Amino acid sequence: MKFAENTNQAAEYLRQAIPLMVKHNIPPNPLNYALWYTYVSNRVPELNQELDKTLTTYGTCPNLVGEQMFREHMIKDEIDSAENVQAGLIALVNNLHEHAAETAEQTKDYSNTLQDSLDALQADGGPALPLETIIQTLARKTQDISNNTQRFQQRIDDAQAEIESLKAELEKTRQDARVDPLTGLFNRRVFESELGTLLYGSNEGAVTLVLVDVDHFKRFNDTYGHLMGDKVLQYVGKLLREFCPEPMLPVRFGGEEFAVLLPSATTEQAVDLSNRLREKIQAIRIKQKKSGEVISSITASFGVAISKPDDSINTLIDRADQALYSAKQNGRNQVQFAP
Repeated sequence: MKFAENTNQAAEYLRQAIPLMVKHNIPPNPLNYALWYTYVSNRVPELNQELDKTLTTYGTCPNLVGEQMFREHMIKDEIDSAENVQAGLIALVNNLHEHAAETAEQTKDYSNTLQDSLDALQADGGPALPLETIIQTLARKTQDISNNTQRFQQRIDDAQAEIESLKAELEKTRQDARVDPLTGLFNRRVFESELGTLLYGSNEGAVTLVLVDVDHFKRFNDTYGHLMGDKVLQYVGKLLREFCPEPMLPVRFGGEEFAVLLPSATTEQAVDLSNRLREKIQAIRIKQKKSGEVISSITASFGVAISKPDDSINTLIDRADQALYSAKQNGRNQVQFAP
């Protein structure tokens, strides 16, 4: 988990966290600081719910429970990725070690054969064994070690391929943790990280946030089924990718809700983009294979907010959400701007 707050915001979260830790008799160690810092920033709602439940049950947060929450909500992805790669590497090293030991044993045997052959050739009174027998033994042992060396080289080549596969798997795991599998858009974790960087970093200019919510989506799912609902979400995701190139960042915010970050965009630009997206979504036509019915009742509502100097991640999202709520209340399929 990344923390993108500036000094003032971080200090404010710390001022909120410490009294809570004192109140609930939480040991002031680095792990608990991180846990309660995250709690007051409200960036992981599931963590807050678990901590609240734990406080209700115990009146405090026992160390073991806190450690489990830290692993589950703050470093789970990093731990899982590291453990998977570590297991793969251990298996790989054990396999190579086994074959290296085998090769070393055969090399030692070959060395002994060479020495025995040399001793036989240099024996007083002539070779102790017929010359043909010595040559045949050397030829056989040479072929054996050649075959073994080739097998070991193949193991090394296989290991190299497996290492590349592990690297690809690690990269995919990192990517999977950032990308919504249904729409292919980045997920809310990436959104909050980028928004934090824009709000609290050295970025100059305001940040505009657009929230998009597909209208009556639950009713749509109930009527046409979840597979058709997934198609709608995939199509909306496709539109967002087409209409929101970098530096804009479209993400799946959760459920049927999407978000777009527009760094340094004006209100007019954000509203214009929202209306173009709204019209494209309204034009979606999906044909059911079984019945042949063409579904044309898909619309979406939009809430737009531009950041203020004292905005946090939560306050900017709240204002965009209020604008989205107004769009829903006023009839849906429209764009509302937060003052």
